Amino acid sequence: MKFFRHTALLLPSAFLLGVLLFLLTHGRQDAGFASYPFFEQWGVASAARSTPEFRFLEQCIVFFLPLYLVTLLFVLCIAVAETALYGPRRPVARSAFDRAFRRAFPLLYLLTVAALVMAGDRLSRAYAPGALVTPVIVALAPFLGAAGAIVPASLLAAPAAVISRARVS
Repeated sequence: MKFFRHTALLLPSAFLLGVLLFLLTHGRQDAGFASYPFFEQWGVASAARSTPEFRFLEQCIVFFLPLYLVTLLFVLCIAVAETALYGPRRPVARSAFDRAFRRAFPLLYLLTVAALVMAGDRLSRAYAPGALVTPVIVALAPFLGAAGAIVPASLLAAPAAVISRARVS
């Protein structure tokens, strides 16, 4: 449960990292800054007149926010079910692996999100040159990055836990 809570807290930061990375690596005339037709049909008058960067951010938020809210609801349901089944949480001493994992995961998670955004953008340019999929890639990268960063963070945390445990002994 702790992993889901911490990941849910990191999702907005990872999303904004993906948006910032795309904005810093692409010019204003890039095809990724185009507007979705449904976005224009919603009657968002300011979207048509706004800058390409702001329009890109708005479109990314449209795809990210519902998924993030569902994730928060999922975490809330798990927390409520866990409390209902097992009662209130008792304080437990953190293991050396837990402490090492908590240090390694956020950095690897953000690096994984950055790599997914760059790889997704490169793949979309290669296989669908005119398609407007970049806002979707940027919105989904934080969710996929969490799954992709678990194994490397665990592999880095295991030796760190052994070393820190050896120092204590």
